[in-house]
Amino acid sequence: MAVPKPYFPSRSLFAKIERRLTQYRIAARAEIKTDKPVLSLTFDDCPISAAETGAKILEEYGVQGCYYIATGMMGQLSVLGEVTTADHVAQLALAGHEIGAHSHTHLDCAKSDCDEIYADIEQNIQQLREILKTQSIESFAFPYGETRFSVKKNLSNVFMTLRGILPGINRGVVDRGQLRAFEVDKTEASFERAMAALDSLAEEPGWMLIFTHDVAENPSDMGMRPDQLRAVIEKAQALGIEILPPTAAAKKVGLAHA
Repeated sequence: MAVPKPYFPSRSLFAKIERRLTQYRIAARAEIKTDKPVLSLTFDDCPISAAETGAKILEEYGVQGCYYIATGMMGQLSVLGEVTTADHVAQLALAGHEIGAHSHTHLDCAKSDCDEIYADIEQNIQQLREILKTQSIESFAFPYGETRFSVKKNLSNVFMTLRGILPGINRGVVDRGQLRAFEVDKTEASFERAMAALDSLAEEPGWMLIFTHDVAENPSDMGMRPDQLRAVIEKAQALGIEILPPTAAAKKVGLAHA
């Protein structure tokens, strides 16, 4: 089976400006109030390596993460490796990990038609509910980190938290509809930036999210190594940073409408 070619959102100057303007335009104003630092470890698309190797590492340290599932990708071959199945997703939930929505077809929420986006996400939610035997899907991550104001405003009425990809620690007044997060990918610089941010988080408490994709000794361009994941967890725990999935973290930091 041929591996599908990855989709890349536009990186034109106009697209970059539009992306930044969307980030700074608050759709769901909320306030974080905490005197204790909190970290969430999240995985997008859920390749099998994240569901198996990644989850095993988290569980070794007694913590849970969040897996954002694009249900239409389940069981498919991708540039990240084979994507997890419904059985894997159910097992992750039983182990205490949070399962978040990530759209059904992994569509670009900045470019797709709004009706198509909402129908696609509703299908995503319904399939996850069937797998998990629950009505509660509280977290969402934008595929590619892409969205626009009207979309994130609408979806903030559906989900408690929506995660973007622009880096930063969430402190004070934030946009619940597009929370900041640090990516750890194959580059050493991304790992070092996330590790440095943990020091900042410990010094000035807030809520930090980290996201990656696969977890392997030789990861894809969007993945991280097992030793890096262990290093992140060990440093966070040494600094007294509590590690929680997004919904639990949001409640812990008193996320509320501002």
